[in-house]
Amino acid sequence: MSAQGTLSAAAATALGAALLVGGLAGTTVYRYGAVKVYVEKKRPAGESVRLWVPGVLVPAAMTFVPDRHLEQIPPEARRFLPALRVASEELARCPDFRLLEVVSARERVSIAKRDGALVIDVDNNDETVHVSVPLRLLASLAEHLEEAATD
Repeated sequence: MSAQGTLSAAAATALGAALLVGGLAGTTVYRYGAVKVYVEKKRPAGESVRLWVPGVLVPAAMTFVPDRHLEQIPPEARRFLPALRVASEELARCPDFRLLEVVSARERVSIAKRDGALVIDVDNNDETVHVSVPLRLLASLAEHLEEAATD
């Protein structure tokens, strides 16, 4: 085999490895989705916050939380962690639907399951708030907290 043929094989191997690693990373990011938070103040020169965090960062960040902080989860909250995990897993399997909608003279609040996420929208005279959290991420987080609470 020529030097050029060896170089091509090495380049093909490197490209294949890069595609494999990139594909695995992309699959992991896709699996957890993204946490999205938008807040817009409704006044002249009002502040606007747009935050988009890849969901895969949340479980990674949880590994840095000291156990002593996780052990401080109140018993009242610990009791609901299994229910949160199961509800998140089951909601992820359901078709999209609206869980709640409240409309008053001052504000509108909506909570829905949309595109694999729990979506909360609040619109009032002062601000518009949108929060979207992937249900797979909620289930993973609840499972992690359950394990920490039982250790």
